[in-house]
Amino acid sequence: MAMTMSRRQPGERSLPAPVWWVALSGTLLLVVFAGYTVWAGVWSATGIYLEDFRSYVATGRAVRTGMPLYEPGVSHLPTIGGTFKYTPFAAGVFVPLTVIPKLLLPLFAVLVNLFSLLAVVWVSLGQLGYARDHGRVAATAALTALALPMQPVLMNFTAGQVNLLLLLLVLADLTGRRHWWTGAGVGLAAAIKLTPAIFVVYLLLTRRFRAAAVAVATFGATVLAGFVALPRDSAAFWSANVADPSRITGDSEVMSPENQSIRGALARLLDVQDVPGTVWVPVTAAVAVAALWIAVRAHHRNRELLALSVVGALMVLVTPWTWTHYWVWFIPFFVMAACAAHRARHWWPAGVLVLAYLLVLPWQVGSGRKDIPLVGLVLLPENHSPVAQALAHALYVALALALLLVSALRPAWLDPGEDEPAPAGLTGRGGAGRTGPSA
Repeated sequence: MAMTMSRRQPGERSLPAPVWWVALSGTLLLVVFAGYTVWAGVWSATGIYLEDFRSYVATGRAVRTGMPLYEPGVSHLPTIGGTFKYTPFAAGVFVPLTVIPKLLLPLFAVLVNLFSLLAVVWVSLGQLGYARDHGRVAATAALTALALPMQPVLMNFTAGQVNLLLLLLVLADLTGRRHWWTGAGVGLAAAIKLTPAIFVVYLLLTRRFRAAAVAVATFGATVLAGFVALPRDSAAFWSANVADPSRITGDSEVMSPENQSIRGALARLLDVQDVPGTVWVPVTAAVAVAALWIAVRAHHRNRELLALSVVGALMVLVTPWTWTHYWVWFIPFFVMAACAAHRARHWWPAGVLVLAYLLVLPWQVGSGRKDIPLVGLVLLPENHSPVAQALAHALYVALALALLLVSALRPAWLDPGEDEPAPAGLTGRGGAGRTGPSA
C-alpha cells in the first residue's frame, strides 16, 4: 500500500486539505502517540507491558532451540498454560523476532501496530472512494489518532497483539484491484490465527472462486511448511490443540466480561457457566446466516468495505472466546461512520458516532493484576449495580449487532457504494460515486 499522491480521478471524492487542517491532524496524531508513551510507561513499570509480544519472541526462541510448543507441563512459554496459542506456521513467523536487538523489540512492536493502524484507515478511506491527496493523508492521521485510544485498539498496542496486522492483511488483500494472488492475504491471516478462514466462505458466496482457491492453497501450503519444519508440534496442534478452547482461555470462565462473543454474552445473560451447544450454536448460526447475507448483498451493491467489515464483525462474534482486543474490526466501521458524519447535512450521524465512540474509550473502571489500570466500560467490575454490569458486559456484542442491523437496513449510511447516491441527509459533498477502489 503506497500512500502516494495522484490526481483525483473522475467520480472520486475529495476531503478538505487546507494547510491548517493537515498540520492540525498531524499534530493530533503526535499528541495522541505521546500520550500512549505515557500509558506504556505505566504498564512497563508493572512488567506486564507487551506481554503477548514477549510470548511471540519467546516462541521464536523455542522454535530455534527445539522446545515443544504445545505440551502442557513441558512447554514453558510466557503464555496461559505455558503453551503456544497459534499455529506452528505462526511460530515460524515469529523466529525473525529473535534476531532483533532486545532494546529495539518494544519499538518494533509499537511501530508495526502503528503502521498497521495507519494503513487500515488509509485503505478504508480509499475503498470509500477518496482520492490519494493531501485531504486523505490528513484524514488518515486524524482518524488514526482518534482510533488509537479505542479500548480494543489500545489493548492491541499495550499487549503487542497481532490483530491489527491480520486486519490489514485481509483488507489489503480483498480491496482494490484484483490480482491472481488475491486471497493469499486471507490464507496467511488464517494460517496465523485460524478465524480469518471465515473470509473463504464469503469469497465462495460472492462467487470469487479463484480467490477462495488461492486462500485455501496458501493456508494449505503453510500447514505443509509447518509439518516440514516442526513435524512433532504440527502433529500435536492439528490432532488435538486446534479444537481445545483452553489453549486460548486457560482457566478463564466463559462468563468473564473479557469474553465478548455471542457465547460469552449468552452465558452472562442466562447466568450459566457452560452454555449448552444446543443454545449458543443455533443463535450463532442464525447471526452468521444473516451477516453473510448482509455482506453478500453489500458486495453486489459495490460496498466492499462494508461487506468485509460485516464479515469481520461476524468472525469475532461467533468465536467461542473473544478477547476485547479482537474487536479491532470496529475500526473500518469507525472510518465509515466518520465519513458519513462528514457527508451528512444533519447533526444526528455525528451525534451517534460520538456516543458510540465514547462507549469504547478506555475509561478506567478499576485496577487489575499488579495494579494495572482496568480500562473499558465493557470490563465494569462487580462494585457497580447489576443493571450497569449487564449492559456494560454486553457492550461490544450489542454494538456489533447494532452495526449489523444498520448494515442491513441502511447500508448507504455507512458506505454509499460506487453507483448509488447517498440517501437524503447523507448526500456526499465530494461526489456521489466512485470509479473504482483507491487503496
